[in-house]
Amino acid sequence: MKFDTMPSAHFAKDRPVDYFILMDPQADGPIIGTYDEHPIAAAVRDAFGRRYLYVGIASRLRDGRFDVKALSPGEWFARPGLVYRMESLETGRLFGRMRKRDDSSRGGHASL
Repeated sequence: MKFDTMPSAHFAKDRPVDYFILMDPQADGPIIGTYDEHPIAAAVRDAFGRRYLYVGIASRLRDGRFDVKALSPGEWFARPGLVYRMESLETGRLFGRMRKRDDSSRGGHASL
């Protein structure tokens, strides 16, 4: 007897890389460094107001495209090649207090 296999639960990893790129990320925390002459913000907000925390530099395939399969759940790419993870209640508590203190001393947000 032959059974058809069900599709993998990891179907999202087969989507185009554009599905995993943050839309219009804006800095929402201190600048912690630079990459490819662009600032690296400790946190960013996308065009929809969701907040993401910096994870690291994006892995790339041999042809230079971002390696979507290297992303963990909740991670997204930001150009020019950074990875951010969507903030959760657990990660937001302490960092949120630090951000408020930084915002009050700076008075605004830098854009990426």
